[in-house]
Amino acid sequence: MITSVQISLFREPALNTPDARADFNTLINAPKFSDDPVGQHQKKRWRLLAEDIYQSTTIEALLEARGKAEGYIHGLVDAGHLSTKDYERDYLILCIAQRRREFLRKLLNEYGY
Repeated sequence: MITSVQISLFREPALNTPDARADFNTLINAPKFSDDPVGQHQKKRWRLLAEDIYQSTTIEALLEARGKAEGYIHGLVDAGHLSTKDYERDYLILCIAQRRREFLRKLLNEYGY
């Protein structure tokens, strides 16, 4: 387990790379929400879930964040708020979570965790 002191080593320089920021922006813009108040609320909630993925510092935290994000999207699809045929959205979400997982695994291995 990484302690809070160890996490601070990762926070700024390692986890906030240009690719990570680009992935985060892609992730928060992957679902297309409506412009009405409900859609705006959904977008804010999605941003919080995307931040959990972006800020994950362990594989376990990433998997938990990914599960929450996937559950949220499934719920919005089931409720009819998002399209069931938006394969690009689903692909982007899964790819970004996988890249984050590979990045964390590599980083943690380099530091011997």
